[in-house]
Amino acid sequence: MTFEEFTQKMKHALQDYFGEELQIDAQNMQKNNGVELTGLIFMDPNNDIAVTVYLEGFYEEYENGKTMGETVRELIRIYEENRPAKTLNMDFFLDYEQVKTRLACRLVNRERNETLLSRAPYQPYLNLAVIACCILMGDEFGCGCIVITQEHIERWKIEKERLFRDARENMPRILRPELMHIEELVGEESRTMLREQMEEKGGQIYILTNTQHFYGAAALLYPGLLEALSGTERRCFFLLPSSVHEVILLADTGQEEAARLGEIVREVNGTKYVSEEEYLSDDVYYYDGRSGMIRLL
Repeated sequence: MTFEEFTQKMKHALQDYFGEELQIDAQNMQKNNGVELTGLIFMDPNNDIAVTVYLEGFYEEYENGKTMGETVRELIRIYEENRPAKTLNMDFFLDYEQVKTRLACRLVNRERNETLLSRAPYQPYLNLAVIACCILMGDEFGCGCIVITQEHIERWKIEKERLFRDARENMPRILRPELMHIEELVGEESRTMLREQMEEKGGQIYILTNTQHFYGAAALLYPGLLEALSGTERRCFFLLPSSVHEVILLADTGQEEAARLGEIVREVNGTKYVSEEEYLSDDVYYYDGRSGMIRLL
């Protein structure tokens, strides 16, 4: 059975189960780094929040022996457990003055997001790109976002410069920065791999993200944050892009070799621990505490 046939069978089986209670559609969705996933969208006509379940992993399980019936029951369970209890009034999205209090920035790989960047305004950042998004948070649906497109800013009649100024000023408030020692997350295998390969150099290793751990690599953009971390000693450190959600900070002790650090980043990015969708960069960056500048090594 092909993946397309599997998708249609899942859609029809679930629609038969839920009947008129839900509308279920299958849709291909463009994700970060050009990754395209197929999701089943569960839409309650009485709720503005839809639940999306991506099918690629379920199809792999089916090919490995899981039955269709088991898969359908699993999808029903997932929907029931994640069914939003409340609706979300999206009328605010028509008014930029209401949207701007929810704005934040995301850092993405510029080369791998050409399609996204062709329709979304962005600012170059070294060899990466900064895009703006509207953050949606709630107990019912966790943390999500709507990427701001050129169509949005034309509808709001604002300039790109205002969009990014508002987003940069606002994001530290709604996505507060968080700095953790890597020992706090040694259970994460990709970070453990980084730690084991770098700690022999004797440098202090920290993780910079935000409190939601959601596109936390953009914490690099927070005004004055790196300067504050550098301290009165104006310390310098290497910035290793662990994923779009976080950046590893390694204090420069004078023993580190940029080429070796680049090999470590590429090795970790090549493992199963960093998904294609969460990939940020294979490059190493450097913050110079004396100049207050970040550069690409």
